[in-house]
Amino acid sequence: MKMEEIKKIAVIGAGTMGPGIALMFGWHGYDVRLFSLNTEESEKAGSVMRTSLETLLECEILTKDEIEPTLGRVSMTNSLQKAGQDADFICEAVVEMRDVKRAVFEQLDHICPSKTIFTSNTSSLNIFDLVPKDRLSRTLIAHWFAPPHIVPIVEVVQGPDTTNETIELTCSLLEGVGRIPIRMKKFVPGFVINRLYRALGREIFFLLDNGYITANQLDLAGKLALGARMMILGLVQRYDFTGLDISARNLENPDFFDPPIDNRPKSLFDLVQKGHLGVKTGKGFFDYSDKKLEEILKKRDRDLLKIYKNIAFSNEGGVIEF
Repeated sequence: MKMEEIKKIAVIGAGTMGPGIALMFGWHGYDVRLFSLNTEESEKAGSVMRTSLETLLECEILTKDEIEPTLGRVSMTNSLQKAGQDADFICEAVVEMRDVKRAVFEQLDHICPSKTIFTSNTSSLNIFDLVPKDRLSRTLIAHWFAPPHIVPIVEVVQGPDTTNETIELTCSLLEGVGRIPIRMKKFVPGFVINRLYRALGREIFFLLDNGYITANQLDLAGKLALGARMMILGLVQRYDFTGLDISARNLENPDFFDPPIDNRPKSLFDLVQKGHLGVKTGKGFFDYSDKKLEEILKKRDRDLLKIYKNIAFSNEGGVIEF
């Protein structure tokens, strides 16, 4: 299949990620079917997509004339058959559970044409164990980040049987809708960003659980010390500016201890057990209960767009040349 042959996109799942992914393809002219069995989820997806486009308009990313045509290209459906029957490209974004994803891909295998490219938005699962064998050559992971209509990168992970043609075609498609593919040579659970988040999370929850710092102060430190400098020096090049000898000595410092491995940190699991799951429930480490979800997302998106407008230079080639 060639790039110009990709016309119809199916996004399977209309929860946190599906609407934003569908929006990006619809905005760039593709016919998109957004699947969900949940009527309430479908209605919320429509509202979120409109709010997202209005925010992009406010920030002068698109024009008013683009909003209705974009929404018109995304059709909701509760029929997996209708979503997949003539799809050229599948974006699976259902709940992060192996059995659910396996069942979805098995059904799509019977529905979709043989040419269809299967991609999964999984954040850590080995999808190549879940997809029917005959589909593996045209299957890969394309992991978007929230909010997908703003965060420019997509982690692209090839499986052991994924063809180079499938990888190249997917990367070209993503670039065509304004995304930057971050290519992984092979699968590892969590890929790049979520592995880094997991390592950071171990330290974050250790500091919170043991009362070293508040969530508010920890976030402030992260924004001003980590976030800002990363935009210039990334993760690896920063070591060159610190001095490799200093970094080596820090690792050998016997007084600098690492947190113990704890996959049930109290500060996190206490909130989960209370049903405080973050923005989607109105409360997490912080309280959002006095605002509507659309208002919260709009504020986040507006602020993110300010940042991304000002850091476009950092996307131009990886390492900054000095």
